[in-house]
Amino acid sequence: MSDASRLVRATLELYGDALRQSTTALGRHIWIIGLVPAYTLGLQFVTGLAAPLGFAGGFVIFFAMAACVSSFLTLLGEAVGHGRVRLEELGSSFGRYLSRVITVFFLFWIVRLLLQMTVSQNPDLLWLLIAVNSGIFIVFNPVPELIYQGHQDGVALLQDAVQFTRDNLLEWLVPLAFLMAPFFLIDLQVGFLVMARLDIHNGLELVQSALATWLPFSGTARNLVATVIASVVIVWAMLFRGFLFKSLARSGRRQRIFASRARG
Repeated sequence: MSDASRLVRATLELYGDALRQSTTALGRHIWIIGLVPAYTLGLQFVTGLAAPLGFAGGFVIFFAMAACVSSFLTLLGEAVGHGRVRLEELGSSFGRYLSRVITVFFLFWIVRLLLQMTVSQNPDLLWLLIAVNSGIFIVFNPVPELIYQGHQDGVALLQDAVQFTRDNLLEWLVPLAFLMAPFFLIDLQVGFLVMARLDIHNGLELVQSALATWLPFSGTARNLVATVIASVVIVWAMLFRGFLFKSLARSGRRQRIFASRARG
């Protein structure tokens, strides 16, 4: 068996392990599913109160969003670390990774602000905004996992994300392609627009919209079913990513080939 074949086999085994572990973790912490729409409703409530406050309200919304992301990543970290996620620990989770999340949000905000200013002066460059945001989505895709599994902050954390993507491009992006497939099946342009817009704080809305397109009924029932399914998909996908990241970060391709060869 060639080294390429061994690497493919080893990678498929990693996917299988991540699939089993994420499904088990989801079953053990099924209540986390309810937090996805809860965070979304909470942010909508805060936005409604803070939006009229102008610049100060923008800061309130920013910190609320960062706190919700910190909470979600904290719970994911406990589940991926095979810990027992308890509801009574929810309060402390909002501050666990708050500084890291705020720093990452701020760095991405600067880049996107500059892009939006450029596009606003020249609307013909809208394609550039979509292309750069799609590139950011791919290159910095493992940032959420690095926030709760890594040890760096700020620019160093983003550098680690670039390095991880470079070292594990195919292994990391193949599952991502399957997760993004429903959007591209709706329409190729929709797929790229979602890649440009998708972020950890608006995932529910985008996944819910995609699912609603495929559901055979309409009205309130469709929205409710789409929300439940979207919440399950998001939590399961993030758990899968967490376990896969953990496995990929602990071994390089040569190590995986060697381990596959040792197993025969």
